[in-house]
Amino acid sequence: MQPSEVSGIQYLVPSNPSPYSPHFSMNQSNKPALDSNQFLNPLYNFYIPPQIHDISPHSSCISSNSTSDEADEQQLSLIIERKQRRMISNRESARRSRMRKQRHLDELWAQVVWLRNENHQLIDKLNHVSESHDRVLQENTQLKEEASELRQMLFGMRLGHPNSTSVNLDDVALEH
Repeated sequence: MQPSEVSGIQYLVPSNPSPYSPHFSMNQSNKPALDSNQFLNPLYNFYIPPQIHDISPHSSCISSNSTSDEADEQQLSLIIERKQRRMISNRESARRSRMRKQRHLDELWAQVVWLRNENHQLIDKLNHVSESHDRVLQENTQLKEEASELRQMLFGMRLGHPNSTSVNLDDVALEH
């Protein structure tokens, strides 16, 4: 089996680790005592603890293969490089986003300026039309007054003329 083929190592851990050998026990005076059963029973030395731990090559701090260290370094290098590329990409994306935002803001300000100019022009036209309307109303009032005066003069002339018939003022108004 090659070192690179090792998938894991198993080792046994006693459930109650003791600084003494399993053949010794502590008596009541806390002095180690030799267990005599070890000599009588040949299977005594076959102690199987209840806990079994597994060591995988990835969990071990000590690497048995230098190529795995190099692979780890390469993998770490790739991760760092990807992070740097992502960071640069994110910065570029943020810069483009800020530029788009600034361009949109500039367009909006240009639109505000254009709309304000348009608004001023429309207000000027409205003022001009309003002034023209006022002049036309005044002129219309003057013309109505003149027309009324002329009708009265015409009516007065017809009444003073000997060949005239009686003329109704409303009929004169309807003729004009």
